[in-house]
Amino acid sequence: MVNQNAGTSQGSFEARLLTAHPETALIYELGAQLRGLPMPLVDWQDLLDKLRTHKTDPGTLGFPPLDDLPDEPCVPPEFFPVDDEADLAVKLTAFVRISLRQAEGHGSTARLRNPMHQRFAAVAEQTTGSGRRSGVFEQGSLLGAERGDTSGLDVHFPWVVTLVLRDCGNEQLLPWSWITDGFNTYTFDANAQFIALVDGMWSAYSLLVMREGYINRLVVLDQATMAGTTQNICLNPA
Repeated sequence: MVNQNAGTSQGSFEARLLTAHPETALIYELGAQLRGLPMPLVDWQDLLDKLRTHKTDPGTLGFPPLDDLPDEPCVPPEFFPVDDEADLAVKLTAFVRISLRQAEGHGSTARLRNPMHQRFAAVAEQTTGSGRRSGVFEQGSLLGAERGDTSGLDVHFPWVVTLVLRDCGNEQLLPWSWITDGFNTYTFDANAQFIALVDGMWSAYSLLVMREGYINRLVVLDQATMAGTTQNICLNPA
C-alpha cells in the first residue's frame, strides 16, 4: 500500500509527532533546553545559576525572564542531582508526567501563580491521555486525613499511589468503580486502575471505594509506606 500523501506534508515526522502529543512535546522542549547545561545539576540553585550563566531562554520552559526566576523550587528535591543526559531523560520524563497528572481537572490556570505550573496546566488541558483515571486530593478528607510536618519550608510536593481494584472472591478487575474523599469523586479506569495524587501537606489520606452490588471500603493511603507504589485492593460482594 502506498501513502499518496507521503512527502507532500510540511515538517519532519518528528515534528509531526511532537505536534500530535503535547506531553511529549513539553518533555522534548524542556530536555532540549536543559541538556545543554553543564552536568551535573546539583540542586535547584545550581540549575538557576547555570540558566543565568548560559543565558538559556527560560520562556520556552514556562519561566518568567531570567531576573525574575523563582527562588523556591519548581521541582521536587528527588529530581536532583542530575548526573548526565541519560539521568536527565529519566527524571525529566517522570517529573513532567507526574506534574501533568497533578494539573488534570483543575480547570482555569488563572489561579496558578507560577508560570511553569501554568504551562503544565495548559498542556494537561490539551492531552487526551491513555484513559487512565487520576484524581487530585488536596483539601483534606472528610473521611479522615492526617497532616504531615508543615513546620519547614512552605513547599509541599504531592505524592502518588496507584490503586488497582478487584473482587475479593474471584479477583476479577472492577473497572469504573467510584472513589471519593468526601469532597471529590472520581472513577477507576477501564483497567480498574486509579492514580491518587495527594497534596504533600497530608501524610495520610482516607478514601472510600464504592461499587453497586459491593460493600463500600475505606482505604487509608500512607505516605511513608505507599508513596510511589501500586496497591492492590478489593471489594466484597454485598
